[in-house]
Amino acid sequence: MGRGVSELEALTCKARRYVVLMAGYDPGIHLGSSLSVIEIVAALYGTGRVKFNVANGAHNRNYFVLSKGHAIHAVYALAAAMGYLSLDELRETGSLGSRLQNHPEVDTPFVDVPNSGSLGQGISLAVGLALGMKIKGEKGRVYLVVGDGELDEGQSWESFAVAAHYNLTNLVTIVDFNGVQLDGHSEEVLRKGDLAGRFKSLGFEVIEADGHNIGEIIAALEKAERGERPAVIIAKTIRGRGIAQIEDTAKQRLPRDEALKYARDIC
Repeated sequence: MGRGVSELEALTCKARRYVVLMAGYDPGIHLGSSLSVIEIVAALYGTGRVKFNVANGAHNRNYFVLSKGHAIHAVYALAAAMGYLSLDELRETGSLGSRLQNHPEVDTPFVDVPNSGSLGQGISLAVGLALGMKIKGEKGRVYLVVGDGELDEGQSWESFAVAAHYNLTNLVTIVDFNGVQLDGHSEEVLRKGDLAGRFKSLGFEVIEADGHNIGEIIAALEKAERGERPAVIIAKTIRGRGIAQIEDTAKQRLPRDEALKYARDIC
């Protein structure tokens, strides 16, 4: 059963602390990217649209594809906040033998589609999954979360063109539009232009939302699910949300002592 907005806000606060905690033990995680996407992930899992524990091979269900796989720590953190992982396991993130690696793999928990390849591959996987479900007449949706940086890739737009061509109304795409990618601000690396217009030109229904406002995200999801075309939610976010010194920058790391302090004090 889904949770209310106030409960989800409390969960995202706890999850944000857990992401920073993981950064204290493994400075190699993508901290900024994970912090920008937490509310989006919480809106999907917290409302029951997607679930943490799903039996392998289950059909007629919803799927979650995190194309920006380097933000997987947001999923780990929310799973811990909701009681599916222990803090001891979170502290082992990225360690040899840990289930919780820094990019999703085949045996990574809570991952429907492992995405550890080049940016944009997760989009192709999600479109293929949604098309397969449509051909087979299966119920359910594919919820796809992408970063604005991976929209530099031609593969991304080829995949979205396929989704529009086959009218994959069972695909809901959410763009974590934080304006920053690995090499700097997205507009400086490669201008996106009129992003909403680009999607509309393909035939998508475009919905815009504050990506840190749980209520707005849920309302956007509900609108997308009612639509008669593939839908994309452009969710405006802040990379590194909650840590002033890395917000809206390409910085990914904090010294261990600072990360552990933020883990206690953030939000």
